[in-house]
Amino acid sequence: MKRSLLLICLLSVSALCFSQQLPSKIIGQIPNSNSAKTYQIQVGAFGVYQNAENASARLKREGFSPVYEKYNNLTRVIVEKIPANQVRNYLVRIKRIGFNEVIIREDARRGGISEKWEITTPGSPYSSFEFNSDYNYIVVENSDSDESEEPVRFGKYKMPSKDVIELLDYGVLKIGPDGNQTDLSFTPINEPENEMRLTAAKAEKMPQNADTDLFCRTWRVVNCTNTDYIGLLLFISNAGTYFATTPGGEANNMSKWRWYNNKTEEFEYSHEDWQYYGRAKVIELKRNYLKIYDPGYITITPGYSKGTLDNYYELVPVN
Repeated sequence: MKRSLLLICLLSVSALCFSQQLPSKIIGQIPNSNSAKTYQIQVGAFGVYQNAENASARLKREGFSPVYEKYNNLTRVIVEKIPANQVRNYLVRIKRIGFNEVIIREDARRGGISEKWEITTPGSPYSSFEFNSDYNYIVVENSDSDESEEPVRFGKYKMPSKDVIELLDYGVLKIGPDGNQTDLSFTPINEPENEMRLTAAKAEKMPQNADTDLFCRTWRVVNCTNTDYIGLLLFISNAGTYFATTPGGEANNMSKWRWYNNKTEEFEYSHEDWQYYGRAKVIELKRNYLKIYDPGYITITPGYSKGTLDNYYELVPVN
């Protein structure tokens, strides 16, 4: 009897010690470790953006890769894509950093990768491979002709494993041994015996902030002053890619973009490596909605793109 009571006491002490390692306030349920779903942990929602950046910096110092999410006038700081069997371990680590109130949610956010590899192999038929979190890819091919624009492939991808990316209707990209992300191989879908070894450099990304995180995804035009544009897809990446399809989803226009004056109220885009460019205004930016105003050609601004005039675009994310 005494031994049983002693065992119960030891188990109680052990459970108490472990519970003290977790944040004191947890909103949401710690999932069953056998779940196949992924989860996110929100460590805070801040009215002052600098406080969100400070929280993010603390997480990054401990090896996390937090993201921002706009919610009304707040900026949420979130650790996402956590396997169910790792949620408890993440909570312990987050508690140690000093975050004592958290929210657990099922991860309904985009689950793909956000990377651009610029190919450095001499004579490669490919210039770059780029992927965004909405499971879209862009491949820029090196052209043998004198055309000013290189051929572009656009489509969907999936990842059967962390080192394998299947570009649907195009081929398979593999990341090198031990996750070496500058050592790649690509096998075209119509040439399964032709596996090409490639070297690459990762493209530099823009500084992370809440608006950039929201802006950089794949959007669909659902309304526009020029109705010919309704239905086209717009792929915007934090590596500076600004790419549009036709309303039918075919690759159409490869450009670059950047924030104007390092602010997020306006952005510039270029079709000719900044020899010609346009500037558009972000009217509204939410997780599920984007409204843009593009005035088009401005005669007093040298080099300004000669686009159509005074277009308002309303867009929604593809996922």
